[in-house]
Amino acid sequence: MDTVSALDATTPEISDDRLQSLFSAMERDGYCCIPDFLTPASLMTMQAFVASSVRSSQNEYVVFRGSEAVKGSGLDELAQSTRFQSIFSRLYVASRNKPAPAVEFYQLLRCLTGKGMMQHSLNFHYDSYLVTALIPIVIPTTGRAGDLLLVPNTRPVRGTYAGNLVDKIMVDKIRQKSLRTRALNDPASFTRIKMVPGNLYLFWGYRSIHANEPCDPDTVRATALYHYFDPHADSRLKARLRR
Repeated sequence: MDTVSALDATTPEISDDRLQSLFSAMERDGYCCIPDFLTPASLMTMQAFVASSVRSSQNEYVVFRGSEAVKGSGLDELAQSTRFQSIFSRLYVASRNKPAPAVEFYQLLRCLTGKGMMQHSLNFHYDSYLVTALIPIVIPTTGRAGDLLLVPNTRPVRGTYAGNLVDKIMVDKIRQKSLRTRALNDPASFTRIKMVPGNLYLFWGYRSIHANEPCDPDTVRATALYHYFDPHADSRLKARLRR
């Protein structure tokens, strides 16, 4: 069995009919969930990687960017699964009505814990990528769990990077304080996602304002993120601003 086939053997196959149901849920509710997406063995391997990483960081916040950074955790292998990639390409087709670009992920593993936990919580934002997939690896079972708060589908895909930049500045710099106040005083006004380790959650990260709530500093909240398709990847303005 080749490597790709071996990866797909432990990755659920999502039928076209189910994919359409997932897409409809993302349009209607702002997100969808595939329960028990990871096998118990895969989840245990990822949890062991998180535990080792948190120990190495002296029980403080740590983030890994890219597939190489999480090599050996199983998260790197999942990114290569054709069944996993197919979910993203078919969601793209369903939402954009045109062929999907090759699936290349911007991949993160965030381990939220320790004194710096608050600094990395309630930071509301739009993602730069159309589809965001979130896989909880470790979620606190006592106290605050670090739920995901979502204001779903509040903007379209902008035709220009400049339009996207204005949206992001509005949330990052102008609306941030009011969103945090709202999260503290009226949390029920957000779509709340209470996450279960091993499930797969999908939402339109580009179109939706979102942030994680804090967890207690003596607990660990670890989530893997896979981002797909930057609508402004070829923007010359974006390239100039990043020089």
